[in-house]
Amino acid sequence: MVKDLIMVGNKTKPSVHFNYDKGELTIEGRCILESSDIIFDPMTDWLEEYLEKPKEKTIINLRLEYFNSSTAKALIRFLFMAKQITENSELYVNYYYDDENIYDYGQDFLEVVGIPFNFIEKNFH
Repeated sequence: MVKDLIMVGNKTKPSVHFNYDKGELTIEGRCILESSDIIFDPMTDWLEEYLEKPKEKTIINLRLEYFNSSTAKALIRFLFMAKQITENSELYVNYYYDDENIYDYGQDFLEVVGIPFNFIEKNFH
């Protein structure tokens, strides 16, 4: 059985809560690390295991108030990997934003990865 992944965030790295039973993957906060691997390696390992037996419906909640280009690249790789869920199950991405730059990144992710996003405006402050 896949165990939940919980990582506590701070001013430079996001909080992560991947709940297997609910099929809900949440990343929130800020990610301004020089190397985003410290965050994305455990997330990718968890996702690999999840892909073996995904829930019928998976929801990814992206609530990132700010992130750098290293994080953007890692997010694209993560979303491409998550796209495999659509082979046998439903995948929903809720993309929260509070400014135009973050919204534009979301539009880029949508275009590059090719999975539908639900854009939700939210005030992070």
